[in-house]
Amino acid sequence: MTDTKIEPNPYSPYANADPEYRHLILSLFGLKPSAGVLCLTACDRMAVAPEEPLQEATDKLGDGGLPDGLCPSCVAMARSGEAPVPPRPQECRECGDLGSQGEWCALCRQELHEAWWPTRNEAEGEVVSR
Repeated sequence: MTDTKIEPNPYSPYANADPEYRHLILSLFGLKPSAGVLCLTACDRMAVAPEEPLQEATDKLGDGGLPDGLCPSCVAMARSGEAPVPPRPQECRECGDLGSQGEWCALCRQELHEAWWPTRNEAEGEVVSR
């Protein structure tokens, strides 16, 4: 690891990725999500895309030059290239569909986050069960 420690992803009561770490955000066809969007991570959880992107962290996965503070599960998944085993499906309390993201499915988490994000400064520190 390097001497640099990176900050965790921004807070959202609808994120279910470990809040202690910065997570590797998945991109589709090389397109990176906009800052503030709730996204899937390499560890198969959901985290908010930060303002400052990681500086080509995935290029450094093999050389050990990664900054401290990265999610160990994300790094392990990125290095192995294998998808994590999803948790047992759970019924979403919002829409009733089955999903692997806990009490809310991925789509409902994104919708709830999108509605909450503009008010985040008013509700900073609000705790919602995950």
